[in-house]
Amino acid sequence: MKAAQISRFGGPEVFEIVDLPTPEYGPRQILVRVAASGVNFAETKLRQNKFYPIELPIVLGSEVAGTVEAVGSEVTEFKVGDRVAAPLFADVAKEGGYAEMATVSADVAVRLPDNLGFDVAVAAMAQGMTALYMVKTIEPTGKRVLITSAAGGVGSLLIQLCKVAGAEKIVGTVGSDVKLQTVLDLGADAAVTYTKEGWAEKVTEGLGGQPDIIFDGAGGEGIPTCLEILAPFGKYVLFSSRTMDHLSIGPAEAGRLNFMNQSIVGWSIVGYTTPEHVRNGLAELYGLIAEGRVRPIVGSSFPLSGIADAHRALESRDTIGKVLLTID
Repeated sequence: MKAAQISRFGGPEVFEIVDLPTPEYGPRQILVRVAASGVNFAETKLRQNKFYPIELPIVLGSEVAGTVEAVGSEVTEFKVGDRVAAPLFADVAKEGGYAEMATVSADVAVRLPDNLGFDVAVAAMAQGMTALYMVKTIEPTGKRVLITSAAGGVGSLLIQLCKVAGAEKIVGTVGSDVKLQTVLDLGADAAVTYTKEGWAEKVTEGLGGQPDIIFDGAGGEGIPTCLEILAPFGKYVLFSSRTMDHLSIGPAEAGRLNFMNQSIVGWSIVGYTTPEHVRNGLAELYGLIAEGRVRPIVGSSFPLSGIADAHRALESRDTIGKVLLTID
């Protein structure tokens, strides 16, 4: 099978398209012929050896959708030809999605509705579950909510899920004006370009006050400003690997958090990858999609041979919605 493999850490150019043996599958695993594979910002960090440790060579990619090619001897719930979502991230942090074939535990695979495309299934997988369980954990009902990177894979779904949950007001920030309409179309009350001076004032204007919850997937130089505009008793939620690079809490910030009863909350999907969480979460998301209440944005799509360009696109921050590999 063809796969995009890295044998050294570095820039997007380290990817090589190689021929590898078809993965072996165990008694409780299924072999999936991949139709679509998700590309995530965390994988750009893994490629650079700036996230959790991985051993080389490796085929990255933590979420795929496709058809069942073969099943293990103890698998009874799937058969060859079934259309499935295969969340590799729930299979002991397994990688291997940038390839024509992938294996996954049958315990975390989910059968897809016939009318759900492979691309949409992937767009609602890791990032959809991240947004869903974040909203369930830090409930936005009746709250003023700021969402950064609002046109991205997680942010675009957060807008819609916060709206479903009954948030009072939602404002999304983006890095360029071309993304503003996307955020408004998703249901935000206002959209703001955070690279322009005075963006924080526009956020509070759009919300009609300070944000009670900030879901931050952008991080960087915007962190101090987000902390400054957070409302008393507010929650500042960091959910992306981007936010790890520039967070610094000094005496002034710690004092503000203390006297204003605020909190900084770290959030990761890692705690929500049990078979029960995966099956229930994806079933709920796919149900919301079928009802038309949530619409994942499938943004840029690349062939397997274009994996380096897919990583470059993500790192440029110019993407809207989910970045995918489509594999024939």
